[in-house]
Parts: sequence; structure tokens; C-alpha cells
Amino acid sequence: MLYTLTGAASGTVHVTATSSPARWDRFDAVRASLGSVSAHELPAEPLVRIRGRAYQGNTVRVLAHSADVPWGWQGPMSLLDTDDRPAPEQTSQTLTGILRACAGDYAARSDFPSLQHAARRHDTPQLLKWLDAMISHAERTQTRWLDEAEAHRTQATRRSGRVVDAGPLVHRPPAPDAPDRESLAHRAEYLPSRDSRGAAAEEGRRLTLFRSQYEGLTRPAAASESEERAYFVIGRWRGGGDFDSWHVEEAPRRSGEWADVHEQRQEDAEGIFGSVNVVYAASPQAAADQARREAREISDRIHRERTRP
Repeated sequence: MLYTLTGAASGTVHVTATSSPARWDRFDAVRASLGSVSAHELPAEPLVRIRGRAYQGNTVRVLAHSADVPWGWQGPMSLLDTDDRPAPEQTSQTLTGILRACAGDYAARSDFPSLQHAARRHDTPQLLKWLDAMISHAERTQTRWLDEAEAHRTQATRRSGRVVDAGPLVHRPPAPDAPDRESLAHRAEYLPSRDSRGAAAEEGRRLTLFRSQYEGLTRPAAASESEERAYFVIGRWRGGGDFDSWHVEEAPRRSGEWADVHEQRQEDAEGIFGSVNVVYAASPQAAADQARREAREISDRIHRERTRP
């Protein structure tokens, strides 16, 4: 949607629904840009001008948080003119106010859910392309770290075999160069392997996130896209990694109400030592089922990482 400015500030502001900065498969954010329809395209005229200087920049409204807190917005990190000069402080404040006002007006539209779905259909092919490349890179990186950890382990085993005699140890003292757990020899053998395993585990967490977002973008939509809604699901863990859904409700469509209710539900979740998740589904039951599946996937992943040799 285009917002046309007149007066002291003139030009156009482009606003669209977009994916969450935290999860690309969740289109619960709004991006407002000066003269650009996309964050990945060069700005086009007419740029917003103040006192004859044209400016570029954008901001993202994160709807899961209140607009009154800093993390409810991302950017603008910088507002530059067409000569790459930073905007003066007063101009920067004016432009930031304009971007935020346009983003808030757009998110409050009654047809915002349909705008979200349209943005999802438009952006999904490119997001899948990026995620595919990121998944491939993460898989190669994780394999490299795991191979390195195994190489360190094998080397440490061989060194230990050389310094510890295979004969009975009860009749003579241990070899003076036998590695002690706190010795430099032991640290030289053990720590590189541990560091490599830690790096592999961290890359595994990134890989899990990328794969889950890829799956979220490719998951079939509801029977009618307009029937898919955002739900707040409050639940808590119980024995065996199961997830009890205590409360499910449809999230408000207006951004201000969304943030207020989401904050209240977070307080409710803390009262039962649980959590609140935002889930997109066709019905409250489907939302509860999906939250349970996602919780189970997280539990299984954590278990695999903890039991990995």
C-alpha cells in the first residue's frame, strides 16, 4: 500500500505485511519503507523529501510486541539521503514518526489478515530459495565440525594408548606422563574435541530452526486461506516431554490489541510455569495440536543432543 505525503514532507511510503524478523514462516510484522516496495529492492522515486533532500530507509513493526517497547520495532537503523549522508536529528525523528504512523495504520486495517496471506504468497518462493541455501550451508558446516570432533577424539585415544602401559598397574606406579584430567596433556586432548562438539551442536540448532521455517512455509494452508487465524496457545511441559495446552484463544487482529493481549497471556503463562506460543491454524483445536507437535519436536531435539555420544 502506498501512503502519499504532502506538505513539509512529500513523497511516498510503501507499507506491506512481512515475515517476522525471528521466523520467516510467521507473517506477523509490517514493513514501512521510504520510496521502496521491498527491503530487497532499490528505492524508487518519488522518495520522501524534506527541505529538498530525498531520504531512504525502512522500519519493521513486530506485532507480537507492544509498540511502546523498543523491541516492538526494528529500525530504522539509519536514514540516509541519496548522497549517503545521515539525516539530521530532527529530520530523522520526523521520518521515524512518519514510518511508524503508516505502519500502525496499515496493521489496523480490517482486511489485514488477507494482506498477510497475500504477502506470504508473494514472498514464499524467495524465502524458500534463501532457506534452501542456508540449510545446505549449515549441513556442511555441522558435518565439518562433527568430523573435526571425531578426529580429535581418535587422536586423543591413540595418544592415551601410547602413554598408558597395557600391563598390570597394581605392581608399579603409573607412568609419569600419563594424562591426568586436569593436566595440560589431558586438556590438549579433550578440549579441542569438546569445542568442536559444541560448535556442531550450535550449528545443529541453527539447522533445526532453518528446517522448521522451511517446513512452515511449505505446509499446506488451511482449506481456505482466509480461515487461517493466529492463536495464542498457553501450555506447560509435563513428564515425558508432553505439552499440555491450558488455554487457546484467537489473537486480536488489531496490532495494539494483539500486543496487549499477548503481554497479558505471557503473565498468565508465567503463573503456571508455562509459555505462550503464537500459532497459525484453521481452528482452536488445530492450533493446540500444532503447538503440541512443535513442543514435541523441540523436546526430541533436546533429548538427541543430550544423549549424543
